[in-house]
Amino acid sequence: MPLNTWLLAIRPKTLPLAVASILLGGASAGAVQPGVLALALLTALLLQIVSNLANDYGDGLRGTDGPGRTGPVRVLAAGHVTPAQLRCALVQVVLLALASGLALLTWALGNDIAAWLGFLLLGALSVLAALGYTLGRRPYGYLGLGDAAVFVFFGPVAVLGTGWLMRPELTATGGWAALVAGLLAMAVLNINNIRDLKGDAQAGKRTLALRLGLYRARAWQGAVLALALLAAERLMTGWGYLALAGLWPLAQGFRLVLTQQGEALNRALALTAKGTLVLTAGLALGLVAG
Repeated sequence: MPLNTWLLAIRPKTLPLAVASILLGGASAGAVQPGVLALALLTALLLQIVSNLANDYGDGLRGTDGPGRTGPVRVLAAGHVTPAQLRCALVQVVLLALASGLALLTWALGNDIAAWLGFLLLGALSVLAALGYTLGRRPYGYLGLGDAAVFVFFGPVAVLGTGWLMRPELTATGGWAALVAGLLAMAVLNINNIRDLKGDAQAGKRTLALRLGLYRARAWQGAVLALALLAAERLMTGWGYLALAGLWPLAQGFRLVLTQQGEALNRALALTAKGTLVLTAGLALGLVAG
């Protein structure tokens, strides 16, 4: 695929969510290992790209991304690629994610067979979750389960998993960090689904936002952000107060959610992803600085 098409397909504005989860996970361990952190970041980014490509492919085949959608261009629905080309790209990125994940486990776990088995299971579930959102006979994204999956995989799996690879123990700090990352990832997905309410209803994609309806989905957005900030407050200390810089883009994104619909929410999504990265980077800095 041409570079511009590839960039459209991987959805760069959503990638800060993967970075946020890994940064918080590494920092919450209290002993950052640069090699493990770098491979964890690469693996998480590749898995999110897998999810984005699979979403484009699955929604494109089902006609969900029709001509009336208000979100960014989707490469299959727009005719920029054929199904075979997108499927090939998806397979290639899955293989890269698997290779990166195996390198990460080799670096971090050595010969610990029990840990290998546990993380191989988590890795397999992560790949299946990335693919299963819009692919398969009963994609869970069409059943309103996407928000729960996003919370689990961007929160406990990514944050606690990264922390464990740095230091094999579970802590309260890691638990609060997992809540922050998981809830903020849910907030981004909820904006996406509020924006796409009309198209999803026509395509039979029963997201949580669609099940709630516009006004309750907006209220749910406020509740999720409030819970994320309450969890973040438990991690703020010293340099961690720099995380407050993330409140402005988060607030601006929420204002748009409350007052706008359709295409205007593309900016709300970008602001919320930016705020997530700034807030979590500040928290991570505070945790590392001690």
